[in-house]
Amino acid sequence: MKQIHIHAFIFTFIYLVYYFFNTQPFWGLMDDPTSIKTAIQFKEKPLITTYEWLSHHNKNGMFRPFFPLQQFIQFSFYDFKNPLPSFVLNIFIVLFGVFLFSKLFVKKENIILFYSIYLLWPYAYDWLFLPALNSKWGLIISCIALLINEQKKKLFLKFVLGMFSVLMKLNVVILLPIIFYYEKINNRKLSVTIGMGVGLLIQLIFFFSYPDSYYNTGIIETVKTINFFTIQNLFVFLILITQLIDLFFLKNSKNEKLLILCVMISIFFSLGILNLRNSNFAYLGALLVFPISLYFISLGKKIFSFINTKSLNIFLILISIIISNIFFLTPRLQRWNDIGNLITQEYEGKVVYFCSEGQKMLNIWDKELNDKNISFFNSYIDQYEKTGLWLNEHRENFRFIKHDESIEYSSAVYIIDPYCEVSVDFYNNNLPNCELDFLYNNEIKIVTPSC
Repeated sequence: MKQIHIHAFIFTFIYLVYYFFNTQPFWGLMDDPTSIKTAIQFKEKPLITTYEWLSHHNKNGMFRPFFPLQQFIQFSFYDFKNPLPSFVLNIFIVLFGVFLFSKLFVKKENIILFYSIYLLWPYAYDWLFLPALNSKWGLIISCIALLINEQKKKLFLKFVLGMFSVLMKLNVVILLPIIFYYEKINNRKLSVTIGMGVGLLIQLIFFFSYPDSYYNTGIIETVKTINFFTIQNLFVFLILITQLIDLFFLKNSKNEKLLILCVMISIFFSLGILNLRNSNFAYLGALLVFPISLYFISLGKKIFSFINTKSLNIFLILISIIISNIFFLTPRLQRWNDIGNLITQEYEGKVVYFCSEGQKMLNIWDKELNDKNISFFNSYIDQYEKTGLWLNEHRENFRFIKHDESIEYSSAVYIIDPYCEVSVDFYNNNLPNCELDFLYNNEIKIVTPSC
């Protein structure tokens, strides 16, 4: 029982690596190619790559000075033909952050419940499948800062690490209230909390300095487009209502009340940040599991105190593994495997992939496999962020194209991807009366319609 934190870490690591090894997933369609290119360039010229990355990305409205270094670490074992080592390293990094958080915030008798909640959180899997995501590093750094002892000469280091954690990505500020909670109840100096506050201030300066940028699309205009009634938002609103009932009607100690208030603030931070980017949370919601899990554990102790703990733990771990495997892990593994199969297929003519970013990344992987002479990773190696130039230069040679209304259904091949909603809508609305020939039919479908 004394080593349950490390045992839970090892068990979860083996569980995830086992399924990744069995499935052998391919690379993803988000930031993998551009991040791998950054890692390759950083290896050759770390300072120049960092400077050029900052020069290019600061104008997007966020300051992330450690991104190139992080990508270099993430893709230390990069091998196009064998993504598994990179995924295994990423799983270790993600679970290391989870382990550190559990050591700080979760008592040993609650560790099974904590990992069960984590495995049942849908957005947690984005971190596992997308190595380029960098908010997990904010979790690790903030936890390390809390673990450093309170010696006077180390307070500044704790402050700096707290600041660095938010400079990984703005949404790490979701953790700030529970960091404050930890320092407060343990009678610590608020070094990490203040450091994170300064990091937030730096991010806000860049955010407001670049209006109409990638991250700052105009707050008023963005608010008008928010769908407040998504399943995700409604679920979080339900948690907030539960917390209010708990706060006013259940018996809580001073520390329990502080936890409820801090988690509520974390949720409000997340609602602001996540809905200003999109209303579907996606990978941005991965961090939200940490404050929410603390509240669920606190609430569970009050409600389930009469239930045998050992029996409940066995039930929780079994049900969480079964549900996570069926609904989250296996479908994502199959989709990643499908991505690799897309570029090995023989096609007659062009293939339509509806989502723009995925279409670009798919062509990068396609050329890396089928036409090494124009490899994205070997092009513009001395010039940072030349994705657009490479795409424009080789556009005529691409097999995967964006959707165009002028394309006749009977003369095109369509990729229907469950994570590209536009393609699913097209499939449901435009093709139900067509005779369909499936070239590939799994999580991702390749279909040729005859209408």
